Amino acid sequence: MKFVHGEFDIALSGNIMLTQAYGPWNAECVVAFGEAYRIERQLLKADTWSDIVILRGESLLIPDAERVLGVRIAAVVPLGLKKVAIVTAESSVSVTARMQLTRMYDSLDVEYDFFTTYSEAKAWLEEAGFSTSAQSEQAFFAHLPASVL
Repeated sequence: MKFVHGEFDIALSGNIMLTQAYGPWNAECVVAFGEAYRIERQLLKADTWSDIVILRGESLLIPDAERVLGVRIAAVVPLGLKKVAIVTAESSVSVTARMQLTRMYDSLDVEYDFFTTYSEAKAWLEEAGFSTSAQSEQAFFAHLPASVL
């Protein structure tokens, strides 16, 4: 199934924001994502956090969506976003998505890296002192294909 405007699932787990992003995305989807992200971040009980973003499907941003996402990420970096781990295994256009996201993240003051699996991404963040809550993590991944984990 192809998602015309993009879809996402988002949840806070410990001090890691978990996101499954189904592309392609337009600016309207990115704005909705930003609002959902803000609501989840308000639950955070720490001054700093990190993100794990799992790309799925045709994971590309149209130019307006890329611009809006860059502005939204730039706004949360000063609030405490420290690292972003991007999982590309379920992306059907991972090379292009990686180039697009590299261009965007290189212009921001946040450390990021790309991973094939969620386990690798989580380990990278754990090395920096971030952690998930087992219960919320399990609930979030209840409908995720096992190939990503």
